[in-house]
Amino acid sequence: MSRGPYLMRCRQRGAGLVEVAVALLVLAIGALGLGSLQIAAKRMGHEAIQRTEAAALAADLLARLRANPLALPAYASTGIGEASGAQLPAPTADCDTGGCSPAARAAWDLWQWQQALDGVATGGGAGGLVRPTGCVMVNGRQVAVEIAWQGFRPLSAPPGDAACGAGSYGPADADRQWLRMSTWIGAQ
Repeated sequence: MSRGPYLMRCRQRGAGLVEVAVALLVLAIGALGLGSLQIAAKRMGHEAIQRTEAAALAADLLARLRANPLALPAYASTGIGEASGAQLPAPTADCDTGGCSPAARAAWDLWQWQQALDGVATGGGAGGLVRPTGCVMVNGRQVAVEIAWQGFRPLSAPPGDAACGAGSYGPADADRQWLRMSTWIGAQ
């Protein structure tokens, strides 16, 4: 069977317009998927940084409490920080440069901690948490530090007794992230 000149001319060479369009569609969907993955990774990285910062801030305040055990009741606070609406006044005495009473030291420590929560201590709001609220509960020698902040999305629901920052983070506190550290501080 011989091939005529007509069959030779109908043979397809190269890619047709449909094949190019399908390839571009597959490539575009892949690029959108990679972009979405990058955005999700950035958000989760930011959430991890926020949680790490909250843990460091809670540990910092607990260290301050351990250094000043005579004034434990003076550290009790139901909410300080940007989201709480309660801002502590700047103390009159700088306890880092001079000697202070235990109560004055507690006021100084809480003010400095609030500045770190809000990111003011790092200069111009660079750092800190997103809309933070910090709470300190003192029950005798048992101390708990709670920190709540604004998250991008709900990660887990705080326990029912987590009152710090409640009602400040969207409908039903859906965007509230929360961390609690507790310890027992011995007498000096």
